Amino acid sequence: MAVEDRTRWNQRYKTGNAPVDAQPNQWLTRHADVIDRVAAARSIAGVTPAALDIACGAGRTVLWLARRGWHATGVDVSDEALALATAAMPAEIASRTHFLCVDLDEWRPAPAAFDCVTCFYFLDRQLWPWLRAAVRPGGVLALQTHHRGALARRPHANPDYLLAPGELIDLIGGWGWTLLASSDSTTAATSEAVLAQRPLEQQTTTDSEQKEDP
Repeated sequence: MAVEDRTRWNQRYKTGNAPVDAQPNQWLTRHADVIDRVAAARSIAGVTPAALDIACGAGRTVLWLARRGWHATGVDVSDEALALATAAMPAEIASRTHFLCVDLDEWRPAPAAFDCVTCFYFLDRQLWPWLRAAVRPGGVLALQTHHRGALARRPHANPDYLLAPGELIDLIGGWGWTLLASSDSTTAATSEAVLAQRPLEQQTTTDSEQKEDP
């Protein structure tokens, strides 16, 4: 699957038929105060805040985070997209910006390794437990993708790759995390978004981890 996905997306980027935004995710930037607050807390502790953007494409959100002082990593299946991201990276943030070409069917983030994890317009529900586990206590997770309301504009879209109504809010509620922000009037018609904070003390497990009997 990774070879097929990489070939397809590389071709789209080569032909200009892929989304290459000149700006970072706009919904996230409207909540920059939250992102900066998390970064400040880590900096006070003497640690450079670490961020991860899943399916980062041409990397504009990764670069936005790096400019704000984060050690930012972006992962994507398309090396063509990551070449665009690297070309757009200013020299002054190169030391704290990294891009990795990965198979998102197989690659998984390390647990409790990031203070901010973002994933925009890429839906793989099997990744959700891993994204949850990747966020450190006190860190945040930002998700945004299309819901089934988008079928009105894109009737041929596969509904399996669209969210059910309120699916992300229900997900965060089930985790016991604090919901800091959700979809606004500019995005709610076709997408759902959540920005949530992991409690300072919370144990999480992924689907692959088994609980041992006492």
